[in-house]
Amino acid sequence: MKDIIAQLRGILFKIKCKLFFKKVTIAKGLRIYKKLKIVGPGQVFIGNNCRVAGIKGDASKYVTIDTHSPTAVIKIGDNVSLYASRISSNYQITIGDNVLIEESGIVDTDFHSIDRSRDLPIDEDLNKCRINIGNNVSIGAHSVVIKGVAIGDNVVIVPASVVSMSIKSDSLAMGNPARVIKQ
Repeated sequence: MKDIIAQLRGILFKIKCKLFFKKVTIAKGLRIYKKLKIVGPGQVFIGNNCRVAGIKGDASKYVTIDTHSPTAVIKIGDNVSLYASRISSNYQITIGDNVLIEESGIVDTDFHSIDRSRDLPIDEDLNKCRINIGNNVSIGAHSVVIKGVAIGDNVVIVPASVVSMSIKSDSLAMGNPARVIKQ
């Protein structure tokens, strides 16, 4: 019964996006087990058979997808499972197929400078900030993936890692900053 309700929520959310959010494109098979919030003026593409859920025992955590500029693009591949994740883009985030992102943040911008003015960062652009996550990737809970990172195919990011450097395919990475500990 839970799966049927999740499928119905996915269908209704897709209809809502077609009617009111023209920059959001959702393929077939979306299942929403917990709240999905998509905000911002940029484009969002969600692939086939994606799953959106929260964390058991914590009703306040759900999936949020934010685009912060009209040129921002977030592309989520097929068979992606998002559990209480936050994906936030000012430039471009691409997530491959068969990816699991569990209670983690993926952010391609610093949002503001660290000085008192808190102005927009002047050294950011698409080429420096874009994030690419390959196929068959698992990002553990409480991890953060920050701007300019590429994660290859078949990678496992251990929980509570901070991915600030690119990770090659077929790797296990952990730590702050995340480093490959096993190839």
